[in-house]
Amino acid sequence: MSELVSTKYVDSYDINVLMDAFRESFASLNVFKTLKPKMKVLIKVNLPESANQDSGLVTNPLVTCALIKVLNEMDIDCVIADSPMRGYSINKMDELYFETGMLSIANQTKCELNHNLKTFKIEIPNGVKAKSLELLDVINDVDAIINVGKVKMDNRLGYLGATTNLFGLVPGEIKYEILNRLSKQKDFSNFCIDIAEAIKEKLVLNVLDAIVTLEKDYTQRLLYCIAISKDPYSLDSVMQDILSINKSKGILKEAESRGLIDLSEQIKVVGDEIEKFKLEDFALSEIDDSKNLHKNKRKLKKYFIDHQKRVAIDDKTCKGCGVCSKICPTGAIVMKYDKNGELYAHVDYSKCIFCFKCHTACPYNVVEMIEPRKYKKTHNKIEKFNIEKNN
Repeated sequence: MSELVSTKYVDSYDINVLMDAFRESFASLNVFKTLKPKMKVLIKVNLPESANQDSGLVTNPLVTCALIKVLNEMDIDCVIADSPMRGYSINKMDELYFETGMLSIANQTKCELNHNLKTFKIEIPNGVKAKSLELLDVINDVDAIINVGKVKMDNRLGYLGATTNLFGLVPGEIKYEILNRLSKQKDFSNFCIDIAEAIKEKLVLNVLDAIVTLEKDYTQRLLYCIAISKDPYSLDSVMQDILSINKSKGILKEAESRGLIDLSEQIKVVGDEIEKFKLEDFALSEIDDSKNLHKNKRKLKKYFIDHQKRVAIDDKTCKGCGVCSKICPTGAIVMKYDKNGELYAHVDYSKCIFCFKCHTACPYNVVEMIEPRKYKKTHNKIEKFNIEKNN
């Protein structure tokens, strides 16, 4: 039931070394049966919002670049895609592509950046937490998907790797609402497995960037590993062996309970022996399934105020018609009475998913768009970069 896993020791983010690692792994895993010339492949990277390429939180752009260059050698075109949890818009994606180095990679390779913000519905007959899903429509524009995740420990979710990276295929405007429903780590694990099962026909390869990893509390550790497999569960299993993670709970336990992997089986590893990478003192996050997954709302609100382009409704100009409140998908807009007894719309930013439907729907054009200082600063950087690139 398990698939072959390739592990390569890579001591730096040198582009040539990385390309050699991908070529050797591709040969070992015989990916040429599924990856053919003239294909268009979705490179699903990990680009969490408010993260830059040096944070260790994102798929390193040089790993992405090396992978795409090797695919280009095979006459394969690529498109880079992910969706941040909040503020999924063209402007937000351009900021993210710039800050994470993906814009630069697209300019160096035969690759495009995804700007298709549409969604589509897919049925999952064997789903546990979802029988159907709204996913990024770019999936329909490609022949295959390569899932390129980042190995890290999250203080709420524990181990994050190949399978959990697929959560980014859920559009940002929907993701936050889903997390509000998935109160336990077990629920989140099964939801990510549901996504993997929904796209398994197109998911041809999984890659983990574990050259630099993140321990508990987001401390960076060097692991010097690039791991690749056709199967996300086998890949996560080998990586958890390297990090000495107990598999009796977490995403692999849920995958095994669904008959998707047998943890008693020895997974065959090609390339470098996993003992070469083992870190006995790697600091793991403890999973506490008695706690809710929701983030601290006070910190969340500060992020909105500082970084996110958002809507604003002036209670003095609002006509109190209630159209914005009715159309809001998360109930972030509620109608209140002012001191004169007049109705007005109030926005709760801790619930807002920045779909901007209220801005579009307002019949009186009183829903304004605000760009905070930090948002403008990043946007100006992108403009400067594009001007210098074109000169």
